Amino acid sequence: MALMGLEPIGFAKANAARVWIDPVEYQTELGRAVGVLAHAGLAVSIYNHQLCVLDRRLWPYARRSISDWKNEYLRECDGCSVRHDCGGFFSSAMTMHSAHVAAVGTG
Repeated sequence: MALMGLEPIGFAKANAARVWIDPVEYQTELGRAVGVLAHAGLAVSIYNHQLCVLDRRLWPYARRSISDWKNEYLRECDGCSVRHDCGGFFSSAMTMHSAHVAAVGTG
C-alpha cells in the first residue's frame, strides 16, 4: 500500500491552498493508517515525505523515491544525519514545504 505525499505540479500547484497540508499536521492520521495497514499484513510505504517531518515510528515505512533529476534539499537539510535516507524534495516543491523542516541530529 503506497501512501503518497503531494507533488505540487499541475492542478495540485494551482489549487495548493485547497489541497496541501503540512505533513506535521496529519502525523496522527498517517500513523493510524500505517498501523492498520501493517497490522492487516500489507506492505506499507510512505513516499514523498521528508524524515524530519515524519514521526520517527514511521521512518521504517518511508521510501527515498524521488528521481535524482528532480530531487533537491533545502539549506535546512545541510548537515542532516539522515539525509542519505531521506526522500528530499521535488524540485517543484522548493517553495511549498513544511515549516518544520530541520536537519536531524545536528544540535
